[in-house]
Amino acid sequence: MTIAESDIKSMKDLLSKEEFFLPKPGNILSGIIIGVSKANVILDLGSVGIGIVYPGEFYDNPDRMKVLKPGDHVSAMLLDLENDDGYRELSLKAAQVTTAWQDIKEKKEAGEIITTTIVNINKGGLIIEVSGIQGFLPLSQLSSEHYPKVDGGDTTKIVQALQKFKGQMFKVKILDFNEAENKLIVSERAIQEEAAKEELAKLSVEQIVDGEITEVTDFGAFVKLSDTLDGLIHSSEIDWKFIEDPREILHPGDKVRAKIISLDGGRVSLSLKALKEDPWLTIDTIYQVGQKVRGKISKIRNSGAFVELAGNIVGFIPVAELGGQTPQEALVAGQEYDMAIVHIDAKEHKLTLTLDKPAA
Repeated sequence: MTIAESDIKSMKDLLSKEEFFLPKPGNILSGIIIGVSKANVILDLGSVGIGIVYPGEFYDNPDRMKVLKPGDHVSAMLLDLENDDGYRELSLKAAQVTTAWQDIKEKKEAGEIITTTIVNINKGGLIIEVSGIQGFLPLSQLSSEHYPKVDGGDTTKIVQALQKFKGQMFKVKILDFNEAENKLIVSERAIQEEAAKEELAKLSVEQIVDGEITEVTDFGAFVKLSDTLDGLIHSSEIDWKFIEDPREILHPGDKVRAKIISLDGGRVSLSLKALKEDPWLTIDTIYQVGQKVRGKISKIRNSGAFVELAGNIVGFIPVAELGGQTPQEALVAGQEYDMAIVHIDAKEHKLTLTLDKPAA
């Protein structure tokens, strides 16, 4: 019996319509384990054929082979289309690494927040693991909560402070990765900054907010407004009167209510004095140009000196009013002097003084 030409043609057409897949080395294949022994692991790859995984694949993780069993569905990378034994030679480890980097790529593109375990510590930061790939969480990318506050930045002390995080779970985002260089950098701070931006967008100048003092410095106090957002009260915004040392007025743990006076550059600037009565609104009922007053020198600068006056008013004596002397030569901080008012600008909160010269 011979096959008609029309039959041959129809068979070719039928075959051409069938999807035919011949894998290439490097392809990731899916299969079902049909046999596990000390010598190998055998996989049924369906229409692709039978695959084999050799024990060398597990030398660095022998426990991995012990948990494999017939019926398990696994992914493997094709190493050789047909080895000497006639099998498709496979690698579970290579497949795991390849799919892990693909997973990392997808997580970064999605901006996904990942929960990871701190597996080790070094002087530059923390070692983490994402999808089986080890990565690095630099010190600079830690959240303010976890950043080690070590005086002088002593490396040994920093490493010691970081030890407590080993084994803990951190939430991070992927900053950068490079499969060829086996590089994976993550950030905890990025999550905090993103959340802070969202909260910042909800704020406006003149808004009244509540917070807690977390730190007081020479120049002012930091205020925790939420878990991710802080504000700063500059020393000049604590009160209408001159504040020599903010630590005498504010303390960590103090609860405060303040007004937002600026959101420039993504920084929240706060004011306590903005919620108090402004003494400059009624200054004309207390002071006039030419009036003689007595004031205390609160701070001396090369350009002049700040003066505390009654009624929570701060004035200024310019160096030009000191008769050719420098402020440091003519005045002593903390001492009171007789003065005269030269100029008042209530709108700009400025009052200019001159030393009152005794009669000849």
